[in-house]
Amino acid sequence: MSKSSRSARRNAAPVTMLERPSPQTALHRLLEAQRLLAVGRHAPADALLQPLLDVPPLRGEVHHLLAIAALMGERPAAALQHASAAVGERPGDPRFQFALGRAHKARGELGEAETAYRRAVTLNPGYAEAMVSLGIVRKSLGDLDGAVEQYELALALDPRMPSAHANLANALALRAERRARTGFDDEVDAEAVDAQGRAVTLAPDNAQLHRNYGVLLLRARRHREAIAAFNQTLTLDPADVEACLRLGDSLAAIGDAALACEAYRKWMDRSGPRAPLMRALAALLTRGGEVDEALEWSEKAVALDPDASALITLGSTLMQSRRLEDALARCRQGVDLGGRQADLYPALLLGLSYLQEQPEPIFAAHREFAARLPAAPLRPAWRPRPPRLRVGYVSGDFVRHSVSYFIGGLLERHDRDRFEVFCYHANARSDAVTERLKALGHHWIECDGLSDEALRRRIVADGIDVLVDLSGHTAGSRVFVFAQGAAPLQIGYLGYPTVSGVPAIDYRITDAVIDPGDQPPLAHDRPLALPRTMFCYRPDDAPPLAPPPVLANGHVTFGSFNNIAKVTDRTLALWAAVLDALPGSRLLLKSTSMAQATNRASIERFMAERGIAADRLRLQPWQADKHGHLGMYNDVDIALDSYPYNGATTTCEALWMGVPVVSRRGATHTSRMGASLLGAIGRAAWVAESDADFVAIAARLAADPQGLAQARAASRERLRASELLDEAGFVAAFEAALDRAWALRGAQTGPA
Repeated sequence: MSKSSRSARRNAAPVTMLERPSPQTALHRLLEAQRLLAVGRHAPADALLQPLLDVPPLRGEVHHLLAIAALMGERPAAALQHASAAVGERPGDPRFQFALGRAHKARGELGEAETAYRRAVTLNPGYAEAMVSLGIVRKSLGDLDGAVEQYELALALDPRMPSAHANLANALALRAERRARTGFDDEVDAEAVDAQGRAVTLAPDNAQLHRNYGVLLLRARRHREAIAAFNQTLTLDPADVEACLRLGDSLAAIGDAALACEAYRKWMDRSGPRAPLMRALAALLTRGGEVDEALEWSEKAVALDPDASALITLGSTLMQSRRLEDALARCRQGVDLGGRQADLYPALLLGLSYLQEQPEPIFAAHREFAARLPAAPLRPAWRPRPPRLRVGYVSGDFVRHSVSYFIGGLLERHDRDRFEVFCYHANARSDAVTERLKALGHHWIECDGLSDEALRRRIVADGIDVLVDLSGHTAGSRVFVFAQGAAPLQIGYLGYPTVSGVPAIDYRITDAVIDPGDQPPLAHDRPLALPRTMFCYRPDDAPPLAPPPVLANGHVTFGSFNNIAKVTDRTLALWAAVLDALPGSRLLLKSTSMAQATNRASIERFMAERGIAADRLRLQPWQADKHGHLGMYNDVDIALDSYPYNGATTTCEALWMGVPVVSRRGATHTSRMGASLLGAIGRAAWVAESDADFVAIAARLAADPQGLAQARAASRERLRASELLDEAGFVAAFEAALDRAWALRGAQTGPA
């Protein structure tokens, strides 16, 4: 066909629905539509195909091609309609079943997609492309072994099939990642470790023996020896993905995240990209505040293997990059792509509290999560209160972490005649805080690395009466142990800022300021309000207080040291209004990733749009040194709280350093924490009920430099005399709440 003929065809008048093509013309148009689809031109192909639906002999093929065009145009509903019609015309055509599977997958209907793909393979056992797609669905549903099997079947048919090779490599790497991350069903026996060590000595060139030895050492928490074993594994077998992942875990466990990142980079430089390593690297970088590089790696992971885990890792990084809406969209996409498995939800659930100003969307997502939990076994039976109630605290934060500043006094002052305390440490890392808490003499159980079922069995064997979750859906969470009902009474407290969504968590300890009874009702996670603030702060350092900097600078410096995920556009707009009301003022912001280039640019651009020049902003990275971190509050006159996710530890630190905090109260748990803390020290006047009130309070405080100086000088004595630092009063109220919850639980269930 000549070039002019082809041009004439492209420029021909479009076929209307009123035309009824002749069979010869119809076939010609069908072939042309196929050609257009082959080069990605789905819109003109669709226009050519629509009139052909009136040609009965071609109808099935036309619907099939229209389904492909709709998929290419990202119109999954239309794709499903046409694919279903094609199957209705010819159910025995494997191509039509394959297109139906693709349409269901595009809509997130993985079960229906799997059924259609299996029919395609049954109809055509040599259909390698359908086998690869079936493997992708099995991978999304968490069945990595099934996915690997399908990819290998496809490669047996076509050894050079690129998509099968790429997906097989990703699945094998992900399987190695799961093996490296999955908890173990029992605690390691010292004799088993010694036996494996002897085996390594006898066969020093066996890479698998070294890796297995490293795994046992890791389970025994002998991290430095495990590092040596995994290094030796990689010396013998440089391509071992699992060994590299476990090496990184071991390095992170001893506090050397930077070296873990370097190990991941070097492995990929040598052996090529692997999505699980990219995700692990991105997660470590995000945690360390290096979000610019983390974003590069997490985006590469999505491009290489766009599965649920990759999307959620990207979402978590975006949260630390001030792109909260994008972050939540990615997390939701990952949850949906992964078949809404319960273990995919935590990042999405936590992220909603940073954004939502009303409780219902937050509660709705947690109800959705609850519906995806597997059925729980029968919980241990309630019994009348024994002389010593056994209370277990489960946390990944028995280290230097915000939670430790509020839980230390409770663990130290528990009435040991009435309560027997068990601490389940769900973190591979330990530090000076860990050792201080261990030294209190309670039962201490290292449970990092134990599977949920193994930990549940251990808790049941320990005879725990009340199990308290201190992590919720945050890092180190063991929320799925609670979902399995490990104790007769289960309670959430402190570490997670809203309901857990777990039906087997009976109560959450809160207070009447945060939960005055206006939250959406739930049959679980019921609020158990203390007759005082739910917080009891224990400062661990006391740098000297300097006079307010306004006295020397001549201008007021506002500040916030909150997590950058809380520094949303909503928060920045509130702070910009304060700066606008006081033209000479400055703003000091500090957090883990605050000084990253993308975050600096984002904040400076946002504030500039509201008339706040960059020279009025000071953006600082986090300081690991606690003394220096607290000392930087001496550069701040007035702290501005974030909204709708208030600070907690940062608010207490500011108050301890004599810096007043202006907080905005809202309708959610997170937006009322500031009101609870400030009420506990008699500073309810610093709590704003509206944006305008927030600006007015900040301006009123800024207008009285001498008042700031006097308040700062007396601040620590005020705090020491307040409810916020009253450990004895808090522990008495907390223990009374445990007794009350135990009695309420008994009234619901009765004795065994």
